[in-house]
Amino acid sequence: MALMEQMREYTKAILILLVLAFIGTIIFDWGMDVTGLKQKQGVIAEINGQEISIDQFWRTYQQELENYRRQYGTEPSQATQEYLRNQVWEAMVRDVLVQQEIQKRGLKAYDEEIFHYIVNEPPEILKRDSTFMTNGQFDRAKYEAALRNPQAEPFWKNVEDYLRAILPFQKFQDEFASLVYVTESEVREEYLKRYQKAKVEYLLVDANRFADAEIEISDDEIKAYYNEHKDEFKEPEKRKIDYVIYSKLPTRHDTAEVEQLAKDLLLRAKSGEDFAELAGTYSADNSASQGGDLGFFKRGTMVKPFEEAAFGAKVGDIVGPVRTRYGLHIIKVTDRKRENGEEMVRASHILLKFEASPQTIEAARDSAGYLAALAKEEGWEKAVEAENAPAQSTPFFPEGSGFVPGIGVEREVSRFVFRNDVGSISDPIETEQGFVVVRIADRQKARTKSLEEVRAQIESLLKREKQKALAGDFARKIKKDIDNGESFEVIAKRDSLEHKTTDPFTRNDFIPGIGRDPVFIGTAFALNTGEISEPVEGMRGYYIIKLLEKTEFDEEDYKAKADLIRQDLERRKQQQAFAQWYENLKSKAEIKDYRNQYF
Repeated sequence: MALMEQMREYTKAILILLVLAFIGTIIFDWGMDVTGLKQKQGVIAEINGQEISIDQFWRTYQQELENYRRQYGTEPSQATQEYLRNQVWEAMVRDVLVQQEIQKRGLKAYDEEIFHYIVNEPPEILKRDSTFMTNGQFDRAKYEAALRNPQAEPFWKNVEDYLRAILPFQKFQDEFASLVYVTESEVREEYLKRYQKAKVEYLLVDANRFADAEIEISDDEIKAYYNEHKDEFKEPEKRKIDYVIYSKLPTRHDTAEVEQLAKDLLLRAKSGEDFAELAGTYSADNSASQGGDLGFFKRGTMVKPFEEAAFGAKVGDIVGPVRTRYGLHIIKVTDRKRENGEEMVRASHILLKFEASPQTIEAARDSAGYLAALAKEEGWEKAVEAENAPAQSTPFFPEGSGFVPGIGVEREVSRFVFRNDVGSISDPIETEQGFVVVRIADRQKARTKSLEEVRAQIESLLKREKQKALAGDFARKIKKDIDNGESFEVIAKRDSLEHKTTDPFTRNDFIPGIGRDPVFIGTAFALNTGEISEPVEGMRGYYIIKLLEKTEFDEEDYKAKADLIRQDLERRKQQQAFAQWYENLKSKAEIKDYRNQYF
């Protein structure tokens, strides 16, 4: 029965237009994460004339809300909701465009293909199901018995529907895969990137060495740079707001109530009440469903106050309340053991979080609502003065990321600010901090910053370039000393230069003190052992590099790893091929976006 239910769910997911379960593909990631909405009717998008209903969007949104709650044990923030809604939108558009392309190409699943897969190549979803397993392995005999069972006919009809929906997508994937070819030289190059290591000694002439040098930047140089880089100084429309936030953080009274509840629960648990039942009722984390059981853990796993309390108690002890950054914990130690020489404790807990009470949240909501109504009736200044509200103002800011100075990444606030006129006053908007009421104070049109505004910035950039040029000149003089036989050690001491020897590193590694400087790394691997480079310009200044050692190409190790590398490169190329194809397809599509009617 469990398998039947599972397959029905998979079938539903496939047959719903916008939830195409192209599972396991190396090209697509159909996964979506979303959060809640109110039930709405209508159309949220038209994609090449094909309407997508808000109801379809809503169903996916609700399902992923549950996924988020299960995974994180909490409600998503406003910023997360916005991010997840955008993820759903992008996935919807992609799914529909791909499905339209599949139909255009005439890709179908034929009866003989479906029969072949059911009999000879069962889908992975079936091979992984415990119904068809023996000792954790797919059991062909069990599978064939199910195929012969007439009572299983409805189940096999679900499997048939699943394959009929999924095979066209598999064929589509295969077409992309056929376009990708990875050469032997590409595999060898990737092997070298991952596994070949170099060790170097280097001298650095840091550009900051010349920070105090007398460098003059002429007005003509500044003007020339400005004219050549004008596009870099463009900025979008910006707005500034006045706002009031009514906090929904816990009050002292809320905190005191949590502390009292913790004391009461500790007393009840010590008095003999079932700890697991108390945890299941009161604990504010995912362990509540397991009666608060956290399993075994070693030192260093938990936050320090929790760990000290748990390891300091005996088996059967109930201790607390213990305060951590997560809240208050009532802890019951249920077992101890030693494993691999380390002491381990098993404990259950009840976690109480410091959160605002419903009364606190409602009071903040009501205050924000009253201020908004009064401001719309009497004007912002009068309302703020009458309510003695803690009004604040922002500088000008763009819409872009949804960041609002003083408030944070709150896209709902940003949307209001950039979709309404100057002087508009919002209804209360719930944010992470609380309920905010906003007045749009002013608007600055999209523009290019003037030369005078960016003069100091340009002057700093040009000065940095000249400092680097001086570092280059100095490094070239040093290289002549090295060519004449002077050692790195002598020169470094004489000229107060950074002189270091690296640990062995690959082309993909982060090198302490260097970072992932491509010039430094590329130069190092291009040298022969013992060879010293010419001065090369890196991110910090100019380097002179001596290769101390470099691992040779290991033919046997390469043979052992080549197939996996080739598969990785194929996946990467397929993803790139699809991304390029999809962006081109999307750019030519007629996409009508009606999200602003709902959010």
